Amino acid sequence: MQQLSLYSGAHFELPPTVANCPALSLCPPHLLPEVVVSADDPLLFVCSMQIRECMRQKHSFEEMHAVLCAITAVAEQRMQYGQRGEMGLGGPRTYQDVGTLMGAMDWMHEHELQRVHQIKLSLPSAGEEILAARERIQQRIASRRRGLAR
Repeated sequence: MQQLSLYSGAHFELPPTVANCPALSLCPPHLLPEVVVSADDPLLFVCSMQIRECMRQKHSFEEMHAVLCAITAVAEQRMQYGQRGEMGLGGPRTYQDVGTLMGAMDWMHEHELQRVHQIKLSLPSAGEEILAARERIQQRIASRRRGLAR
C-alpha cells in the first residue's frame, strides 16, 4: 500500500489502485470506477478537518449535491448489474457477513466512498440551514415594513 503524509506524524493508508484489477476489462464502460470521481483527484487526499473549506471554495452546494447523486446513481446501476468482481470491488465488505442488506454504498469504490464522505462533511448542516432560513425571514419582514412605511 502507498502511504501519504499530510503533515509530519500522520499517514493515511491508500488502497491499491482500482486500475490494477484485471476484471475491470469485463466491466461496462458506464460503470467503471472513475466515471464520476477520479481516484487521482487531489481533493481526495485532503484531511477531513480541512475538506469543508476546500470543497466549499471549489464547488457550490448544488454541484456537490449533483456529484453525490451521480455517484449514487452509478452505484445503483452497478448493483443492478450484480457482478462485484467485474466492477473491481472484490468480495463483500467486512460488515456484510452479519446478515445486513446490501445498499448502494456497498457498490462504491473506496475513492467514491471518500468523496461521498467529503461531500457530506461539506454540505450545510441543519444548524446552518436554520440560520439561513432565519435570515431570509428577517429580510422579508424588513422589506415588508419598508413597503408599509412608504
